[in-house]
Amino acid sequence: MNIYPRRNLVPLSACAVACLLTACATNRAQSLRESASRLDDASSHFSSQLQYQGDDSRRGRVGSDAQTLARAAHDLEHALDRHESRDNIDSDYHRVTDGYEQLHTQLADEGYADQNRQLLVDFDHVTAAYRDVEAGMSHR
Repeated sequence: MNIYPRRNLVPLSACAVACLLTACATNRAQSLRESASRLDDASSHFSSQLQYQGDDSRRGRVGSDAQTLARAAHDLEHALDRHESRDNIDSDYHRVTDGYEQLHTQLADEGYADQNRQLLVDFDHVTAAYRDVEAGMSHR
């Protein structure tokens, strides 16, 4: 009877489990960085589209909120890329959340939605990326 494989089976299994856990953690962090990058791109695009359309009183308020979200998303992406402290990343994430919620509230105004269908389509891209970041942050 060959005992050698049995004796090494437990250490090898433990090593395999450790490697898998490391790979999952790395993939999760990479996925969060990719989601943050998409949010940065989508929110910057959305903000630039608002700026391009000009500034009436309603659009100006939404444009300001869009710029706030774009800056916060950019800061979050860079904090993740630089592997900053959890506190800094959480702070940047809370700024993103506040900016997204404020912008979402502004866009929920029915009169604005009727006049700006294409902007709402662009905002759907922001929302999808935001939801991915939100999921990534909850799994950290």
